[in-house]
Parts: sequence; C-alpha cells; structure tokens
Amino acid sequence: MSLYCQECGSTNLRRAHFRFSDVFGVLMLRFPVRCRNCKSRGHARLHEARQLPDPPARRAIARTS
Repeated sequence: MSLYCQECGSTNLRRAHFRFSDVFGVLMLRFPVRCRNCKSRGHARLHEARQLPDPPARRAIARTS
C-alpha cells in the first residue's frame, strides 16, 4: 500500500519537520508527512514514513548584533 495525499491524491510525499504538536502522534507511532505538490501536512504510520525521503535542511538564520 502506498501513501497518498488526502487533499490532492498525489503520491509525491516527504517526511515533514517535527513540531511539538506531533508528540501525541509519535506516541501513537504516526509521523508527520508533507505533500510536495499541494504542501498539505498529514501523518503516516511508522513503517510507511520510514520509506519517505528526509525533510530538507532548515536554513540557518543569520543573526546580526
């Protein structure tokens, strides 16, 4: 069974960045995923999310003092 986006039906998904609000889902073995086409966010089971690519690296914030 392959993952698909609940909004647009695309199978072009990736793992999403972890948020504090995802803690309860992780306890239920569901991890955040994001659609690359419509940018909607959802959750997938652990064994399904493992097969997806990692989220892109976050940009470093340039701090000026």
